[in-house]
Amino acid sequence: MKKTRQYSRLRGGTALTLAMMVLTTGGRTMTEAQETAPAANTEVLLQKTEGGGFLCRTSSYEASVDSSGNLQSLRAGPTEFLGLPAGFAHGGRFVRLTSVRQDKPDTLIAEGIPKDPANALAGSPCPFNARVTYHFLADRLELSLEQSLDLYGSFAWVPSESVLASHDSLTDCAIQPGGPALYGQTDPRWTTKEGPVLRFDFGVWQKGFANANWGSTNVEGKPVSFLQSTVPGTGAIKATVYPLSRPEPHDALTFAISAEDPDFLLPGDKPVHFDIRVTNAGPSSVDTVVRFEVRDYLTQKPIAARATPVSLASKANTLLPTDLRVSKPGPYRGAVVVEEAGKPARSFWWVFTYDFQHYRPRSTRQPDFKQFWKVALAESAATPLDIRMTSVPEKSTNAVEAFKISYATLGDRRIYGWYARPRAPGKYPAHIRFPSSGIYPLPNPESYPDRCSLWIQIHGFDVDLSNMPTGEDPGKNYWTAGIESPKTSFWRRIYISLVRAVDFMLTQPEVDPKRVAVVGGSQGGGLSMVAASLDHRVGFCMPYHSGLPRLDWTVTHEPGYWPFGMTAKPKDQSEKQFLKTLSYFDPANFTQDIRCPVVAEMGLMDTVTAAGNQICALSHVPRGQLYLICSPWAMHGAGSRNSSLGGECYDRFRRAEKPLFKPSKP
Repeated sequence: MKKTRQYSRLRGGTALTLAMMVLTTGGRTMTEAQETAPAANTEVLLQKTEGGGFLCRTSSYEASVDSSGNLQSLRAGPTEFLGLPAGFAHGGRFVRLTSVRQDKPDTLIAEGIPKDPANALAGSPCPFNARVTYHFLADRLELSLEQSLDLYGSFAWVPSESVLASHDSLTDCAIQPGGPALYGQTDPRWTTKEGPVLRFDFGVWQKGFANANWGSTNVEGKPVSFLQSTVPGTGAIKATVYPLSRPEPHDALTFAISAEDPDFLLPGDKPVHFDIRVTNAGPSSVDTVVRFEVRDYLTQKPIAARATPVSLASKANTLLPTDLRVSKPGPYRGAVVVEEAGKPARSFWWVFTYDFQHYRPRSTRQPDFKQFWKVALAESAATPLDIRMTSVPEKSTNAVEAFKISYATLGDRRIYGWYARPRAPGKYPAHIRFPSSGIYPLPNPESYPDRCSLWIQIHGFDVDLSNMPTGEDPGKNYWTAGIESPKTSFWRRIYISLVRAVDFMLTQPEVDPKRVAVVGGSQGGGLSMVAASLDHRVGFCMPYHSGLPRLDWTVTHEPGYWPFGMTAKPKDQSEKQFLKTLSYFDPANFTQDIRCPVVAEMGLMDTVTAAGNQICALSHVPRGQLYLICSPWAMHGAGSRNSSLGGECYDRFRRAEKPLFKPSKP
């Protein structure tokens, strides 16, 4: 049962009458004695309940923490936002806290079990598997999570039935479980049928993004979706939530954004047009101004804008006029800005491409680019491959035999990897997987009974890193090692090692030389582009969320932050010299030489390897060979809007069938 009590309290000398909802938690209802009105000038009333938990009341919301320290309930007005207690999710399950204490009049500290050093995350100072600090303020709840289990640990927020029902009635993309968190870059929000809104602030990471997304788990045998942020760190992860019973316009308005082309590849013979449906999810009417902007991709400055007065009753919606002219093809940013009192109160942006068919970006390819790589390839051809293969029975199966392999590359180094081949005799398709960024073990081969696979390291260390020296070694800092000149850069050795991976594959008698593919994500995506460019024996290229394109943009404008910024520039060099060196290793200068089909995927909200940079590199792929799959609201590595699109193309290649795809540039 829920019951409503009326009482008054003084705040700054003004009497406020509030209708407060009394929560029933764990079968216990607060007693009359515990419903004492707060003292004068008190904005937050935090009280211990009969069951050993705590109840916080403010003029904006109510929050309940159980006796173990888990956030059990969060309400604004008549709305419960939580379907399950909010908490730390790890390994597909919720990590429950075990104790709670009041640290200050407005602060609780909840702790889990002491951490097990054998299973703890290296570098985490937290002495528990999880510890949460709740700081209750008048209009918001600030939470700080410390944990020792997961580098990407986060709170998991499960929406209530009221929130889920709101999605059905308002088509608010921001709350679709399992789908994109549309405003994940800054402030995702949950709307409800009753009108209250829950706004999340996960802080800023990845060039202004909070990286909110959806996870899932099973609770009592039933699938449960939850909103989370994935900000990495061994220290405290902070989140703030605003439970708003009567949200202001910038919080009440939601936006469903779509385009005629699902990849956001807009035609060049028309104005920039999006279908932006604005809905007033709040309980009161809204009168404000919403501005649609087209912004420069690199500088993020508006180049065209259109402001529209928006007057909407509660739950009403309208389409926002958007048509704006731009003069040049290429990547841009669309933006929505909500104004209040003539000033921006909230904004968010996304990436799209205008007139990709005619996009001809300026190249940084040097006049001696081809000669530079011709010399490097000749040096490679003169270096014995010296293949070494060791069967690994414990990694093999009845259908697939696995090997640890290595081969020689430039600079008296060796490249190590896993190779797996079907045991049944025959000629098989093959793929080479290039690694994402970093130095880490490759624990297992990729084993398939119908194809051969090679997965390599690129820095010269074994798959288990067992040969990595304790002292200095250029492979430990391969991103910038030798960056003083193109000839000394470690990337020269890495790029040649990709070609030698193809050499390895074609020495294997079970490999069909006409069906060799290169694949990779993040750094591996950029490497796939380079390999397909340097070696025309590659028959299919499948990069995704690709790193490395337009290194000059990355270091000068930072649309993404990987692999490095301008701080990597040698101190005795000019910026011009540094950018010239980078140009020899920029995939955007390689892709024009690719001669095989390319199926590329990216998340347009990628702020690690920057979607517009990838668009630029892929625009140089010869006509008729590129199939571009863009997920408008996905971030780095966040998956595809349709994972079957690229897979179908690859499957046809493996079957030696002609790829059936609609080229992005016919």
